[in-house]
Amino acid sequence: MRPHWLAPLPPAALQQEVARQAAILRREAFVRFPAMALAFAVSMLFLPGWIVWTCVLLSALGEIVTNHLDACPARITEGWRHPAYILSAFLLQCAFVTPPALMWHLENPYVKAFAIGFMVCSMMHVATVRSIHLPMGLAGGSAIALFTLASNTLYWLPRHDLAALGLTTLCALVALAYSLAAILMTYRLHREAAAGRAEALAANATKDRFLAQMSHELRTPLNAILGIGHAELRGASDPVSRDRLGVLIRSAEGLSTMLDDILDMSAVQQGRMPVRPQTVSPREEIVASVELFRPLVEETGVALELVLGDLPKRARLDPQRLRQCLSNLLSNALKHTQEGRIRVEARIEGAGPRPLLRIEVSDTGDGILREEAEAIFDPFMPTGNGRLAGNGLGLSISRALARQMGGDLRLLAQPEPGARFALTIALQTVEAPASAPAAPRAEHRLGGRRVLVVDDISTNRLVAAAYLQLFGVRTIEAQSGPEALALLEREPVDLVLLDMNMPGMDGLETLRRIRAMPGPAASLPVVAMTADATEEQRDMYLGAGLTGYVAKPVTPDRMSAELTRVLGLAHPDES
Repeated sequence: MRPHWLAPLPPAALQQEVARQAAILRREAFVRFPAMALAFAVSMLFLPGWIVWTCVLLSALGEIVTNHLDACPARITEGWRHPAYILSAFLLQCAFVTPPALMWHLENPYVKAFAIGFMVCSMMHVATVRSIHLPMGLAGGSAIALFTLASNTLYWLPRHDLAALGLTTLCALVALAYSLAAILMTYRLHREAAAGRAEALAANATKDRFLAQMSHELRTPLNAILGIGHAELRGASDPVSRDRLGVLIRSAEGLSTMLDDILDMSAVQQGRMPVRPQTVSPREEIVASVELFRPLVEETGVALELVLGDLPKRARLDPQRLRQCLSNLLSNALKHTQEGRIRVEARIEGAGPRPLLRIEVSDTGDGILREEAEAIFDPFMPTGNGRLAGNGLGLSISRALARQMGGDLRLLAQPEPGARFALTIALQTVEAPASAPAAPRAEHRLGGRRVLVVDDISTNRLVAAAYLQLFGVRTIEAQSGPEALALLEREPVDLVLLDMNMPGMDGLETLRRIRAMPGPAASLPVVAMTADATEEQRDMYLGAGLTGYVAKPVTPDRMSAELTRVLGLAHPDES
């Protein structure tokens, strides 16, 4: 039964194998060509010059032909190209081993030793370098075997020394058999390595597609949570309801950030997470993160204390990353504290425009052994003594994020039981702007406009309509491309919000039909409202003729900013 690694290759795999063979030949050319030149130069000391020069020219011709044919691996399977490729490799090797085959006939033991070394080096080169593509390795090995056996036979037969012929032929056959085994093993190793790499790349591509699909699917329910939450928050007057809705919205925004991270797989795979600084209130962000955990902490009977120092009113930092780090520390403290307290202290360290925000989270829980003080920051190093051990990722991720934001995360020594962590983040303080007449909010400038919302999912239409009504915008809805086109023929609108992934007529086809309509409808601003949230997808949609782009989950601020920009209502100081 034929081994799996000797099974015939399909054309695509054959092309890839030839490409790998060509790549390794080019990489070692700087060693191969000087060695060949040296071998031919020494051969000229013992053979007529015209013979050696003929071999040099034939070898050079073989190199040129093989380089020309494997320069375009995608065409190697066309017609005569692959047979010509193997034939040129065979003839090249024949030309190269002709000098040692002739030198074997000279009655000089040193020359014979040189000839044997020449042949051995040739076979070693074929077995190690020219066997990534097995037909090339077998062609080169066949040329060496042919010239070795023929030269040895022609040397001993005229001398009628059959014993010497038999012994030397046996030695040559053993060496050739070993070389053949080396060729096959080299080929097997390279082929299995290539197959393993292909499987790994396929698995990685499958993982990326799965994550992208999950990110896309999760954006629709998350869009509904954020949309209804923002709409209810705008209309809520009860302080308790507003606080609860604020927690709901901030949690949903945290999930939205995680979805964005999933799409930025290059950064995630390199251990970097994207940092998106914004101008926010550090005090409000810290309070929001702590209050999110307060019900969980107090439910276990543990006290949660928050002490805030003199923090700047406004500063530039990534609020989602700050909450992520602080949430990981609070979650870690909650896992390992059965009684006592969890304390959060925040203050500013240093002066100038870029001070450090220092947040200390301490607890009265199990504590951490001194010898584990650094190991707990390693990925997949479980924390705790087994009661509710974590998976070991939270502290590792938090430290990496803190260092990306110009700070650090360290475990501090403390005399009392428990653990105390210090999180530092670099801030850029922002001065409060001088009082000036306030420009109308972006959403207030949209009042009285009329927008067509096109989406096949009723929840998404509901969310978009809720936002637009907050802005004083009148809406009409369509659940498909054909329905939208019919509405545009009889009802004038100022703008179209268009989902890009609808069954039947998708967003791009709907856009093409709109641009082909007669009259003013053809020049309507069309804004994509889609869960396709990668930079490549955004660029593709804008390049296809869309006027604007809003990624789901949509927030009121993002929607109002994009609509005012598209409609030409933005103030000069707004970006």
